[in-house]
Amino acid sequence: MDLERAFRQNWRQHGWATTGQPGLVAVSTGVDSMVLLALLLALPATERPDLTVVHVNHHLRAQSQTEAAFLKRWCAARHVPLVVRDWPVAQHPTTGVEAAARDFRYRFFEEQLQQRGAAWVATAHQADEQAETILLKLLRGGDLGQLRGMAASRPLGPGEVRHPLLPFTKAQLRAYARQHALPWYEDATNQDLVARRNRIRHQILPQLQAENPQVVAHLQAYAAQLTATLAVADRTLDRELTAIVSHEQPLTGRVAPLLAYPLAEQRLLLARLIKRVAPERSTAQATLDQCLTLLTNPQRPTGQVVFGRGWVFEKRYRTFLVWQPEKFGENPPARFNFMVVLNQWQPVGNGRLLGVFEAQTSPTLPAAQTVTLSAAQLPLTVRPWRPTDRLRLADGHHQTVRRALINAKVPQSSRSQVPVLVTAQGTVLAALGVKWAVWPHRENATTYHIGYQPESVKGEQHE
Repeated sequence: MDLERAFRQNWRQHGWATTGQPGLVAVSTGVDSMVLLALLLALPATERPDLTVVHVNHHLRAQSQTEAAFLKRWCAARHVPLVVRDWPVAQHPTTGVEAAARDFRYRFFEEQLQQRGAAWVATAHQADEQAETILLKLLRGGDLGQLRGMAASRPLGPGEVRHPLLPFTKAQLRAYARQHALPWYEDATNQDLVARRNRIRHQILPQLQAENPQVVAHLQAYAAQLTATLAVADRTLDRELTAIVSHEQPLTGRVAPLLAYPLAEQRLLLARLIKRVAPERSTAQATLDQCLTLLTNPQRPTGQVVFGRGWVFEKRYRTFLVWQPEKFGENPPARFNFMVVLNQWQPVGNGRLLGVFEAQTSPTLPAAQTVTLSAAQLPLTVRPWRPTDRLRLADGHHQTVRRALINAKVPQSSRSQVPVLVTAQGTVLAALGVKWAVWPHRENATTYHIGYQPESVKGEQHE
């Protein structure tokens, strides 16, 4: 089967054959992307998308300007819209240039998807690059799911990235380019053996192909089998996770049900949880074991494992969260639903700490509230406020928490984020950060000092 027919068949199999649908195609002027553009333009009129070419001039090579000028002429001659974005040299980092360049490209693609109302951007990753990716992931190790390589498509902003050339090898694309006299430019940096991918491309993969010319096809087959197997495993894990997950926003789970599984299954369940909300984050065994060590450490009732890019695994007594705290701004309700442990500080969220200390052991607390409580009123709990919650006033009357929030001019959008401190009977002692209830001193009861302050307040009482 010739390449155009095979490409069209693959395009149809993925359900991409929609007439006139706006789409972007990323073209670098290398042979792969020039062939991709040609194959998209060769689709029948009934299946051809409304294409716009997107190109980034990275200013990383002397020929970058030449390539951009060539692409402008090529697209103009064929009446194909083209958008070129420059990555100024002044914005290049001193290290990690390749990763920074990729981030710049995909931010540009996402912007163009939004501006042009396009559903997708196609990139020219092909079968040899898929094999390189699998080998790279194998060398880095730790995450079985990464050995699937690149998917046929993945989300990006309001649309998706498509990889229509994954079934086809570099040799097939070069043969097509020569057959149809397609011009292209070679990237000299692809020969630089300093980059690990280039060493795999020019040294390791050729050696493997010398041992078995079908190694690229075999790696593709393994990736396809692994993808199908993991899909079945994920469905099974999701069923098990229903007994562990208590909230979805942010993702919150219960510690005890997770730790009831054997260790190997704990890792699988935790990896699945992380991938559900942060598919780009690492679930290497070392990372998972950090999280599980935190959960099983009775000396650390709270703590965090930071994944990067704002993602955090956080232990909070009997629960844990997988989330990006900055995305929630104020404290999400799931975080302040816990029993108070006496005589120690506890994070309540939004950068605040709560401490309930017996008077005789209390540290020096700025602006502490003093209450007397009987044993029957313990344990205290922090939870979201409810419409029926009331605060006792100095004259013995009561005020609803809702009215207290209104009087304190708490914005309506933030009111649901205010936690309350309640006794075992549900009596509200405080709308934390807003208003304290007034309770008379009681005989034959224990006096407690309650502090509510920023985490930035450091001191011995935090130890």
